[in-house]
Amino acid sequence: MNILKDMFDKKILKYTFLPFIIDLIFWLVIFIFFSSNIINFLYGIVSNLPFGAKIENILANIGGVFIIIILYYIAVISTLGIFSSFFIDKIVERINELHYNCPMRKVGFKDTIKGIFISIKSFIIYLLIFVFTFYLLFIPVVNIVYQVIMMSILNKKPLVFDSSYLFFDVKEIEKKYNTGIWVRVFLTSFIYLIPIVSLFGYTFQLIVISNYLLKNCKNN
Repeated sequence: MNILKDMFDKKILKYTFLPFIIDLIFWLVIFIFFSSNIINFLYGIVSNLPFGAKIENILANIGGVFIIIILYYIAVISTLGIFSSFFIDKIVERINELHYNCPMRKVGFKDTIKGIFISIKSFIIYLLIFVFTFYLLFIPVVNIVYQVIMMSILNKKPLVFDSSYLFFDVKEIEKKYNTGIWVRVFLTSFIYLIPIVSLFGYTFQLIVISNYLLKNCKNN
């Protein structure tokens, strides 16, 4: 399958690890200097949420160190799309080079900035929803569906832009293939439930969506 071959391509791996390392270091610095503020903010939010007292008991049993580790992990996988935006064209170009040879559009630095802006906007929307609904993480079964839906909301818009802006009008592509994109984003978001593997989730999703859209380009 193209997806598995692409995932282990040397050039794609190179531009997968670079944003991943930057992402890890960025959040490590944030959590080292602001961990106590983050914990206090978390408890402040929890106290005003449904089942707040029960959630506080759960958090108390988990312990501060483990809470920080969990939040750090969530922060890293939630912002991979933002940091990947700086290198995304290299990955998509490589996929096209390997399989499709679709003609590329003329793009510039402003397109890269637009991609970063889209990723940041999606992250802000995701964060606002997460802050007021994260208690769903503590409900068995529901927490699985919740995480998949949240990662789909987080990554759908950035994935559409990142996988298509080098070749297509992004709005036109999103409108034409919206259902197919949503299905693929949702199904591939289950990868974020797998520890460690989830750290490469955004690249995996990008490869899936890029192959889907570029295959349609080649066929048409």
